[in-house]
Amino acid sequence: MSSYRLVFCVLFIVQVGFTQSNNLTSSPYSLFGLGVDSNSNTGINSGMGRSGIALESTETINLYNPASLASLENDRIILDFGMYTEIQNVSSDDGDELRFASNFSNVALAFSIGQSSKAALSLIPSTNVGYALIGVETNIEGSTEQFTSNVFGSGGLNELRLDYANRFFNKLDVGLKFSYLFGTIEENESVTTSESLLAINEINYYGAFRFGFGLQYQIFNDYNLGFVMNLPTSLKGKRDTFVQKSTNTAFTVLEETSDETIDSFEYPIEIGFGISKRWKSLLLTTDYTFKSWSSTSQSDTLGDYVDQNIVSLGAEYTIDSESYKYWKRVNFRAGLNYNSGYLEIDDTKVSSFDASFGIGIPIGKRGKSLLNVSYTIGNRGTTDSFLVEENYSTLNVNLTLTDIWFQKKKYN
Repeated sequence: MSSYRLVFCVLFIVQVGFTQSNNLTSSPYSLFGLGVDSNSNTGINSGMGRSGIALESTETINLYNPASLASLENDRIILDFGMYTEIQNVSSDDGDELRFASNFSNVALAFSIGQSSKAALSLIPSTNVGYALIGVETNIEGSTEQFTSNVFGSGGLNELRLDYANRFFNKLDVGLKFSYLFGTIEENESVTTSESLLAINEINYYGAFRFGFGLQYQIFNDYNLGFVMNLPTSLKGKRDTFVQKSTNTAFTVLEETSDETIDSFEYPIEIGFGISKRWKSLLLTTDYTFKSWSSTSQSDTLGDYVDQNIVSLGAEYTIDSESYKYWKRVNFRAGLNYNSGYLEIDDTKVSSFDASFGIGIPIGKRGKSLLNVSYTIGNRGTTDSFLVEENYSTLNVNLTLTDIWFQKKKYN
């Protein structure tokens, strides 16, 4: 694939990404805040427990640390895009329910802009909303009659970002991240009684810029250290509301407002550390990330915001990435991820733990392009304190295309 065709391809995919509905979850916990954190990743990270703070970007794109781009080979361009599918079994005191969600997961383009400077453009889902509360019955105050509510939520936030990295002293990589977070969260509620139907539609719009930076440093030639920091930001919000009532004899619009200012949502400071070590055929990596949600002083009727801790472990095994034998260039990956969560309900934290397995399949005899497939199985939440427990399985499929960046032909 020529560089021109590759650029055209990524522009088309970005346009598709902007129009996607962002329904990448069916978790009932997405009712809280601005939704659950997205598990969308570029190809290599998904199969390695979502680790990557200390991983380089020599042949793949690693968005966990902007400094990783400095290791991209000169005159190289990499395009990564993929799809994400999630199947959940939600358990509560009322029984079990099977849910399914699937959509666009990411698109990223990394390229060299000089001997030591590299950059990347990417679009990824940041949070996902996809809940449904059906058949909730409540007594009408002062009477024996009941009304039934059905509530549906969808949407989430996207992150459009530009990463820039440079290498200093042959071992120190420094990266900057410039992000724009944007998206909509829509909630539709219907309230039914024996005589009427009340329909409420609310659409919340959010947007804000966020900045971050990262470092990677190589020691002893086979160890790599990583550090990232994302600065806090405040997402400004607007709301459109439409309320209507229907009876057997009439239809009435009770409320219709637009661009109403709502409370901002505060993202906390985020700090992460990582270390990786590479042998001839084996790569090991581990990350720790801390998010200071308690410092935002936010409140929610459903629960409390608490500090979040994330620990991830990853491994990749390749017999010989430079071999002429195809099967020796296949990448095998595995990882573990623990997330304490930032939600606490009735003194119970909503945490998650999962294990992932992945494979990177080379495309072509000697090319660096890969078809990355990863499978993750995990658990989130608990049935204690009237909560719900989710057992989920996810499938990530990413295509990582590598090409030469506008290199002149030696022969005509």
